[in-house]
Amino acid sequence: MKKLSIIALLMTVIGMLFWQPQLASADELTGHSHEKGLRYLISKNALVKDAKGSYRPNDNVTRGEFASYLAKSMNLEATSDIVFKDVPNTYVHAKDIKLAASAGIITGYGDGSFKPNAAISRQHMAIMLERAIDYLNIPKGTPTITFKDNASIIKDYRQAVAIGAQLGIIQGSEGKFMPTKNATIGQAATFVHRLMTLAGDSNTGNSNGGNTNGGDTNGGNTNGGNTNGGDTNGGNTNGGDTNTGSSQYAIKEISNGTLVGNQGFSTFEAAEKALTKNTQVIVQSDKIVKMSSGYVVTNKYVALKSETINDAIAVAGNTEMEYISSDATQVKVRLAGQVGYLKHADVTLIPFSMSKGRSYYSNENGEIKHTLYDYNTNKYSSSYVYGKAPSFMKPGEKYYSWNGIYFTNGNGSSKGEAYNYYQFLPARAQTQYTAEEIDAYIMNKLAEVESTGITLYKDATKKSKLIGLGKTLKDVEAKSQINAMLVLSIAQHESAYGMSDHAQNLNNLFGLYVYDTNPLNKKFDSIADNINELVDKFLQPNYITPGGSPGKNFANGAVVGSKALGFNVKYASDPFWGAKIAGHYYRAEKALGFKDANNPYTIGLTTTQGLNVRTGASTSNGPIFTYARSGMPVIITSSATNGWYEILSDKLYTGQAFVSKDYVQVIHTVK
Repeated sequence: MKKLSIIALLMTVIGMLFWQPQLASADELTGHSHEKGLRYLISKNALVKDAKGSYRPNDNVTRGEFASYLAKSMNLEATSDIVFKDVPNTYVHAKDIKLAASAGIITGYGDGSFKPNAAISRQHMAIMLERAIDYLNIPKGTPTITFKDNASIIKDYRQAVAIGAQLGIIQGSEGKFMPTKNATIGQAATFVHRLMTLAGDSNTGNSNGGNTNGGDTNGGNTNGGNTNGGDTNGGNTNGGDTNTGSSQYAIKEISNGTLVGNQGFSTFEAAEKALTKNTQVIVQSDKIVKMSSGYVVTNKYVALKSETINDAIAVAGNTEMEYISSDATQVKVRLAGQVGYLKHADVTLIPFSMSKGRSYYSNENGEIKHTLYDYNTNKYSSSYVYGKAPSFMKPGEKYYSWNGIYFTNGNGSSKGEAYNYYQFLPARAQTQYTAEEIDAYIMNKLAEVESTGITLYKDATKKSKLIGLGKTLKDVEAKSQINAMLVLSIAQHESAYGMSDHAQNLNNLFGLYVYDTNPLNKKFDSIADNINELVDKFLQPNYITPGGSPGKNFANGAVVGSKALGFNVKYASDPFWGAKIAGHYYRAEKALGFKDANNPYTIGLTTTQGLNVRTGASTSNGPIFTYARSGMPVIITSSATNGWYEILSDKLYTGQAFVSKDYVQVIHTVK
């Protein structure tokens, strides 16, 4: 009995040592690898307990549930008359499904059903997420990420997967995406949490967009990796001792294009105070994090939050930007006049004296040629011609420009300002070419690309979807007041001269829309329908009309432009998309005899914010619209009368439009 008493006593003591009362707030989600995302959905009333009192984090998520998560998290409100035959009004997620469908995030199946109770695959979820990205105006750029099992992803789903991965919304496990695997409620919660973090929802509790809730698969990175790569905040900056191997930062000096020396510091601030020469830089793990002068190159696609226009701008990888300054966590940059901040992990800092090559402009036989540098291979990779060279540009010299407008050679002895006519010609301009002339140009261009022997262009003169488009383009120009040659130039660039898969198989020159059952594969009845859709649903309401449609801030000037102004600010992550479109227009003009350039429009830029465009040449006339920003291009159709210019209205409007001469500066274009 005595031994039994002693054993009982020991067991009691051991129990007291190892037993700890459970915290009152602990539940089935506490410690779960997707806990933060799950609690986010709970906070949005998107995730509730079932009849057994469980949130079911490890159960497969259904199509209806995921649609509901998105609708509630995105605060969707507008509904249309979209109806699915298998989603009655009594269905628990009926309202949210209708909201998501009205926003274009879900579309259902060809037979009119939605299959709300079916488990959703990871690749199918990626399609819905990409539509949500578009709805939220999150810049997505041109994705480059692929997975080891990329071949297992349905071909037309791959772009959506790549976009989600590049933005850090979706991940995989051990380099694989597992596209056909069903996603769990926990994984879905993490996806939505990352999406809304990128969208700037303060309720996510993660304003920096980090991925704090683990990988996509159960387990994975449960301690919260950083979607922008590595520890961008400089790790333990307070550790380390000066001049020891544990130092976090070091000052090095540039000598003959290389870095020498290794004076260590435990903090960035200490290293910054010790800088004494312009030739010195601060490095962290051999990566330059501060320099006196140089430029910045994006390592991958990034979303730059421009303080200049208070909007996010998509920027492709391999893009050069002006370096302004940097601290331990971020780099201040200027892209074509747009000032913003990027994390060190997203960019590479290059002092001018260490540059191995930079993109440059040159005068080649009287034409301006842009030669691009690839920082991944450290080689010049491609080039294109997009207009006449400005008069100040000397043959044999390399010129550099941050915005494609102001140019200077290496030593600053030759410089000037030049606006390319086709790049900064407002969309309301009318081309002087007839439908027949456009058709003749198209056939000659197709014969040219066909003669290159490139497989993509085989039989282009017989198969291209651009053949015979002249009348359609001129009809669009007459109806919508959008330059026919501009639309053709965009079509040539986006569809590989009408020979891309989407153009050939789907009558889709522009890759418009994504569908559940046919992602990225909306088939248009005709090329004319596709062009009208581009004009009526995208260019007209969002990119040309000042102010854009409600909730969209795409109208930065009615020109293809650059990252400084125009469609290119928001339309494409490629900073030279506008110049490349201009190149197509220029080459067509060159082939057809420069009829447009020889009888050019006068173009001006507005010089103030809040400028009213009025129905008459007086402030007593009512405004047609207002330019919120300065620097907006306008076509001036008559000389100043009583201090007013008559202009072409960027808003679709057939009457006269006037603007005060005092707030418009005429620019000299190169054509």
